[in-house]
Amino acid sequence: MKNECHLPQKANTNEYTIAIQPIVDAQLRHVADELLYRANETNQTANVFDNVQATARACAIAVYEIGLDKLCGTRQLFINASADWLTNPDLTGLPSQQIVIEVLEDTSPTKEVIDALHYIKSQGYKLALDDFILDEHNHAFLPFCDIVKFDISNDLPKKLIKKLHKEGITLLAERVETQEEFKQCKALGFTLFQGYFYERPKTQLTQTARLSTSRANQMQLLSALYSDNVRLSEISTLVARDPYLLSAIFKRANSAEKGSRRPTTKLIDCLHIIGLRELRTLVTIVMLADNSPVSKLNLIKGLTRAFACKMMADQRRLDEQESFIAGLFSLMPTILGISAELMKNEIRLGRFIEDAINQRIGSLGKLLNDVEAAESQFSPLDFPSDVMLQAASKARSLVYTDAS
Repeated sequence: MKNECHLPQKANTNEYTIAIQPIVDAQLRHVADELLYRANETNQTANVFDNVQATARACAIAVYEIGLDKLCGTRQLFINASADWLTNPDLTGLPSQQIVIEVLEDTSPTKEVIDALHYIKSQGYKLALDDFILDEHNHAFLPFCDIVKFDISNDLPKKLIKKLHKEGITLLAERVETQEEFKQCKALGFTLFQGYFYERPKTQLTQTARLSTSRANQMQLLSALYSDNVRLSEISTLVARDPYLLSAIFKRANSAEKGSRRPTTKLIDCLHIIGLRELRTLVTIVMLADNSPVSKLNLIKGLTRAFACKMMADQRRLDEQESFIAGLFSLMPTILGISAELMKNEIRLGRFIEDAINQRIGSLGKLLNDVEAAESQFSPLDFPSDVMLQAASKARSLVYTDAS
């Protein structure tokens, strides 16, 4: 189902969200969902200015904010993809075993698009044709498609439907509004169904604060991910500048789909779990979503605390990475403008770090308390006098160097 409505102005807030609409089989079993963009929680239609941005925002929420396991379990998720999305190789790192890519009906079968479909199929994705009306141009898409969607509010080409059914292509009827229409479509050979007869789209309420650093930092990060000599230390440094991206990486690495049993507490380990291919997609999607900028002042405060924790970690025989993450995430609610309760519920950091942040328990909790005391100029005896100054200098350098 193509995004339902286009507006002549560009959305300039971070209030966007998603809706999902069930797709059922002939036995009315809920087997898949279609992902739909919403400019805000009250909109019943998409209100799209930019198809690529809308899809990027919808995918960011579904995969990296809510998580596929919570959103749709093991069901497949259909996403709308314009020609610009299809031909961008940075966007092919989404989980192919669960994502079905819908080729929109206004897509032209150019050589670039056809080559892209060859590649997308080779990566294991299923492809669907949306609102399909056969003509001399789009016939070229059929060899790539596993599913063809027909809008039954239009006249149905019954000969074509029978032909596709005989060829083993799965047929999906959309805009099915009554039980009678459901029965008629089933008799024609349709095996998947979508429409108000079963359920209207459900808007998903989200509370994530979408604040990112500059596009320059994101482009630098993407460049580092495509380097001939990828250095995870450099990638970690760039990720640390972007709180939304950092939160998304921890959520994704610790998701059920990634097979996480115990929370991964180190950023380097999270990057390994996600892998370069999906990291490229994640960063590109966040860039395309074009979120509002984070407060540099709040980010510097968080990074100063994180660097101070890291600098004291070795002296106290603590892990440097875990100390850095504990320091940064202890101020993440301030950086992102969210409640501490929401962060606690949304992001798994492991009991050791979570107890340190939330209850100041253990050696890491004591370190956080001591760094907070040093921030107020009441440094513990074992703190070198220049720790906070050095940490603040590192934080400002990280935020302002090549990231404006």
